[in-house]
Amino acid sequence: MKRENITYHAKGVPLKVMGWIISVVAFIISGLLIFSLFSLSYTYQEVTSSTQNYMDVKDVAGEVQSASDYLTEQVRLFVINGKEKYMGNYFSEAKEKKTRENALEKIHENLKDSPMHETVHLAINNAVNESMKLMDLEFYAFKLICEDQGISYASYPDVANADISAIAPENRVLEATKAVFGDEYIRSKEVINTNVNQAITALDGLLEQNVLQSTSDLKKILIFQTSLIVINIIFIGSLIILMHVYIINPMNTTIKALLNNEKVDIHSNREFNYMAETYNHIREQNEHIKEKLVYEAEHDKLTGLYNRTGYDTLYRRMRLEKTIYVLLDIDKFKDYNDTLGHEVGDKVLVRTANVLNRFFNDENSFVFRLGGDEFAVLIENIPMDKVDEIAATCVEMNKELAKKQRAFPGITLSIGIACGEENDTTDTLFKKADIALYRSKHNGKGHICIYCEDE
Repeated sequence: MKRENITYHAKGVPLKVMGWIISVVAFIISGLLIFSLFSLSYTYQEVTSSTQNYMDVKDVAGEVQSASDYLTEQVRLFVINGKEKYMGNYFSEAKEKKTRENALEKIHENLKDSPMHETVHLAINNAVNESMKLMDLEFYAFKLICEDQGISYASYPDVANADISAIAPENRVLEATKAVFGDEYIRSKEVINTNVNQAITALDGLLEQNVLQSTSDLKKILIFQTSLIVINIIFIGSLIILMHVYIINPMNTTIKALLNNEKVDIHSNREFNYMAETYNHIREQNEHIKEKLVYEAEHDKLTGLYNRTGYDTLYRRMRLEKTIYVLLDIDKFKDYNDTLGHEVGDKVLVRTANVLNRFFNDENSFVFRLGGDEFAVLIENIPMDKVDEIAATCVEMNKELAKKQRAFPGITLSIGIACGEENDTTDTLFKKADIALYRSKHNGKGHICIYCEDE
């Protein structure tokens, strides 16, 4: 069997291309969303870390001032009360805890990358240096009280190195009091406080600037992220619409057409269009083949008239009370076959069929070859008083057939005509026509007889 070459013209965007586009867009949006989430997390951590650093440095600056105030408090209590525990507290803070020295290290570590590093570090350094200067006055006051109270200071080298030789014994307490409560001491404390406050002010400004910048950065990231979410929602909505337009709706349309054996009429992606064209082509071929098979099943191959199968199908559907049945038989057909041969016999059948078709060619007339040389004409939806006109048509038809042809002599038909009645069945109407045909044959060649019950 030769394979038919089919040319398809399917148009539309291929599903593969659509899939790649959707995948790329989804990948980009997902990547940007992930990037924005990492950026948001990183910025938040940066804000938290830098804010914590500034708060730690601010605490350190406060510790410097607190440590200086603590030392002042302990030395003054010692000068006033002369109790050795205050001197122990003083040196425990100054030598063991080293709050001021540690403060400078923390500031340098936490603010080394900050633009305010130098400002804050310088202010705290000035405060620490001024606090260290005060210690000389404090060692001086410690030694004066120790000498006056007879307290040992051998374990405190800094106190032992203080020079009090110019102070008379009776003036030691007064001089010690002057040293830690006098104007010089108070000015130094003010210098310490001023520098610490400068450092704290600078840190507050830096913290505020950092918060504003971080807030701006977070706002930008949130706007970017919100935009991505909106774009993603639009993308998903568009994807749903595209899925309905290019997949679900065409599939439903195709299924409906397949169930109803209808032509698929869709305009979708290239793959669906290609399948629709293929299906429609196969469907058209099947319809053509089906029509051809039905035609061949219901029509006589030689004459092209309806055959017995077609006769049975159409005859059952007719309203018999409005049907005229014409039954025809070729006179002495056997002689044509026996004397002139079957080929001439076939030509006789074909010529008879052609003449029948020409004389009964309206839409209500159906011509059949029932078998052999027997033909029938069923005329539907015709008044029964038209039977004489039908008989006249048959007479003219016989005259036409009686004309001699080059290949064989003239043909005559014996014809029986019956009119359908209300109580008729297909069998009874046929019998009437058959009886009329029998009477026609009995009368001789080319006769026409209309059925009548009285005869």
